[in-house]
Amino acid sequence: HESDIRSFVFLHDNVHVVSGSLDGTMRKWDCDTGHLVGIPWQGKGGSILALALSPDGKTIACGRKDGKVQRCDTDGKMINRIWTGHSDWVRSLSWSPSGGHIASGSDDATILIREVESGKVEVARHEFGGHEGEISSFVFLHDDVHLVSGSWDGTMRKWDCETGLLVGEPWKWRSGSILALSLSPDGKMIACGRDDGSVERWNTNGERIEGIWRGHSNWVRSLSWSPSGGHIASGSDDGTIIIRKAASGEVKVGPIETKQGWVWSLAYSPSGGRIASGGEKTIWIWGSNTGKLLVGPIENLGWNVTSVVWSLDGSKLYSTSDESARVFDSISGALLHRFEHGNRLYSIALSPKHSLLACVGWGIPQLWDTETHQPLGHQFSQRNGEHLYCVSFSRNGRYLAYGGGDTKITLWMVE
Repeated sequence: HESDIRSFVFLHDNVHVVSGSLDGTMRKWDCDTGHLVGIPWQGKGGSILALALSPDGKTIACGRKDGKVQRCDTDGKMINRIWTGHSDWVRSLSWSPSGGHIASGSDDATILIREVESGKVEVARHEFGGHEGEISSFVFLHDDVHLVSGSWDGTMRKWDCETGLLVGEPWKWRSGSILALSLSPDGKMIACGRDDGSVERWNTNGERIEGIWRGHSNWVRSLSWSPSGGHIASGSDDGTIIIRKAASGEVKVGPIETKQGWVWSLAYSPSGGRIASGGEKTIWIWGSNTGKLLVGPIENLGWNVTSVVWSLDGSKLYSTSDESARVFDSISGALLHRFEHGNRLYSIALSPKHSLLACVGWGIPQLWDTETHQPLGHQFSQRNGEHLYCVSFSRNGRYLAYGGGDTKITLWMVE
């Protein structure tokens, strides 16, 4: 090469490697002999910034200085169709695991996801707009068709994921921002936390259930149902956790004085015997039947721990704070891995069907493989700078959605 090598890929034969350079060429090398195979591959578009090999090992995608994406086979034969759409250098490329899509990232600060067969740019399935304030929380219903969102505007809204339309009218009973929503394990009831420290319950058709639960002196930012559905835990900016019987509202445990400043996040363990709380730079794990501290504090987490999620088997606990997502051993509290994002993170979600971890915050959402800990590229066409406060997968793993400061929820299909 006559200039810097910016990317290379090993071919699936484990004998050859293909390199891409600022000199505008790709070259195929024999790893056993160290020799160049054939002549350099010369395409159009100037310097090469990125290469990515398809999952089947047959096609190499190439990102160039002029903002174009080209493809060639592993013998250097260029595929005629050249994809345009970026206005600046294409520095990053990633294939979907099935090979059906390619994501490209550019210095123009955009991401494009294309269907390989057609070259068509993919967009979000739907954007749900209508709230007049930031979206603080949402839940997918068990029918895997609808979701319900809660907002600082004091309303909840039910959306159809197939049509993208609002179902009925917004649910509004009184004033006051909604900070948290949580769906019961049987899928029939939604708990709602408000800025006056109260907890309400609604059915999934927007009918409020009699009784308002009070006990917190500040915003209720977090809610979690026990796996049996028999109890609801609420966490507040007053630094306490209250665990109530879901049927009557009677306090079973608490208030637990957490000494965490604010309780930004709560999550019952899959067994129901423990509950994790995220607060000011710390995580604590409590006995849900006693309120006694079991693990923690897990400290030095950079900023408020705004989201905690248990692994399906309860052995690990995932969290977001500062610019990282972290995974801990749930028994010892030991840090197992740290996922670096580069932007402030607010919310985390685990797919129920795939080994996927999704994180959102300031800027672009990110997916990681929970087994390899590898990022799965920037998989979303999301504008930088938007503050996203919540992310979730549907129960069947088909949908992924996120929402936040732009007052919208964006819904994607998960391949």
